[in-house]
Amino acid sequence: TGTNKIATNGPRDVVLYGFGRIGRLLARLLIGKTGSGNGLRLRVVVVRKSSDNDLAKRASLWRRDSVHGQFHGTIAVDEANDVIIANGNEVKIIYSSDPTTVDYTAYGIKDAILIDNTGKWTDREGLSKHLRPGISKVVLTAPGKGDLKNIVYGVNNDTISADDNVLTCASCTTNAIVPPLKAIHDRFGIEHGHV
Repeated sequence: TGTNKIATNGPRDVVLYGFGRIGRLLARLLIGKTGSGNGLRLRVVVVRKSSDNDLAKRASLWRRDSVHGQFHGTIAVDEANDVIIANGNEVKIIYSSDPTTVDYTAYGIKDAILIDNTGKWTDREGLSKHLRPGISKVVLTAPGKGDLKNIVYGVNNDTISADDNVLTCASCTTNAIVPPLKAIHDRFGIEHGHV
């Protein structure tokens, strides 16, 4: 809102690499926000195939979460095309355990943000494997190692530059405690503390 509003020029493709609890919660959030057609658009989920009825199991887990409850909407499965349809949005499921084998442009993906929620790679070298045709940015849903920027929105997101193509989201603990600590420190100052 206001003068710092980010103008969008149509939808931005999103690829989820991994579909555990974090991936499924991200999928719920992304599908829930697709209404305007100008935001982030979940197009693909990349996973390892675990069984013959893998797609049906993943759809069932997306539908119901033991903590967050029912998905508010519809989930259908197109087994012939490896697609889960969530609220009318087709999400292609690609089976791969190696990010260097996927050409996302073959699925119509371009300039996408890939969100790695596997935790398998946590440094620039590993996460850069995702920078494949069709992928322009990689975001890790956990703390990164080495020279990667661990971003906490509202605290240091202003350090992100257009050249940053691999970023991390820091830890859940960091995201929970740092924003209120920043507000307290900015207003009153903090001499010392323990978390």
